[in-house]
Amino acid sequence: MNRKLWTGLLGALVAVASMAQAEPALVAGTGASTLADAKAAGAEAAKLAKAALGGTAPKLIVVFAARKQLTPELVSGVAEVFEKALISGCEGYASLTATGNFADQGHEIKNGVSVLALGGQAGVKSVADVVRKEDGKDGFAACGQRLGEQLKAAVGAATGSKLIFTFGNQHVGSNQPFVEGLLKALGGNVPVVGAAAGGGSAKEIVKGEVVTGANVAVLISGNFKLGLGLCGGNGDLVAKADESLTKAVKAQPGKPALVLVFDCGGRRGELFKQKKLADEFATISAVAREAPLFGFYGGGEIGTAALAEPAKGVGFSVASAALFEE
Repeated sequence: MNRKLWTGLLGALVAVASMAQAEPALVAGTGASTLADAKAAGAEAAKLAKAALGGTAPKLIVVFAARKQLTPELVSGVAEVFEKALISGCEGYASLTATGNFADQGHEIKNGVSVLALGGQAGVKSVADVVRKEDGKDGFAACGQRLGEQLKAAVGAATGSKLIFTFGNQHVGSNQPFVEGLLKALGGNVPVVGAAAGGGSAKEIVKGEVVTGANVAVLISGNFKLGLGLCGGNGDLVAKADESLTKAVKAQPGKPALVLVFDCGGRRGELFKQKKLADEFATISAVAREAPLFGFYGGGEIGTAALAEPAKGVGFSVASAALFEE
C-alpha cells in the first residue's frame, strides 16, 4: 500500500473514531424513589439518574421532592452520588418522571423524590436569587430581573437553541411578574418554562443547601431543536395535557433528548378526584415517546405558547418543552 493511500485511510479512520466518540448535544438521566427515608430516597433516585446518564459527566443535578422530604438529609443522599455543589431543586405537590407521577398517593404526595442529571455538549448554567423583603410588592419581578441579569452574558454568548427552565418560590399571581422581570433583563426573546414550589415557607435547594424564598433559573443552550407547548383551562384535563405535550413534540421525528413538564397542582387535585391521574401520565408518557421525562406539579406554572410569543405566568395549565438532537 502506498504512503498516500495509507495516509488517506488513516485520516478516514480517525474521523470515524472522532464521530463515534462525539458526545451528544444533551444527555439527560432521571431517577425516582418512593422510599420514606429522605436520605435513602435521594440516594436511590440519584443512582438511577446516574445509571441513565451513562458515562457522561454531569453538569447539573435537579431534585424535585415531596414537601416533607425536602430536607438536608435528602441532599446528603443525592450527594452520595453527585457533587453537592451541582444540586438544585425544590419541593412540590408531586414530581414527574418517565416512571410515573405518583398517582397512587393522592393530591399531595408523602413520599416521592425525582432526580434529573444533565450533561453533554450543551451549555448548562444555573443561577439563583431570593425574593427580598426590601423589594416590597415588586419582590418577584425584582427577583426575576436579577436572575435575568445573571444569565444575560451567557444568553448573549450562547449559540444554537436556548431554553430557560425555572422553579422555586413563586405562586399563581406572583409567577407573572417573576417571568416578566426575568425577560425584561434578557430582552424578552428567550423561551421559558417552569413552575412554582409555592410561596411563603416553601423550600428550595441551591448548590446543595436547603433554603427558603429562592428561585432558580437554568439556561440550556446548544445544538438541539426545541418544541414548546402550553395548554390550560377547564374541560377534559387529560386532553389538555395531551395538547400541551403534542405541541412540544409534534414537529420533530424520533425520541427527544429531554421532555420537561410543569403541571398545575390544582389540576392534579382535580384529576385525583376524577381518578384520572394515571390516565394523564399515560398520555404524557405516550406523547413523550419514552424520552427522559422530568417535571412536577407546582403552585403556578410558567409557559411559552410558541417560540414567537413571550413567556407568561399561568394557572391551571400544563407547560412543556421538548429538546431534540439536531
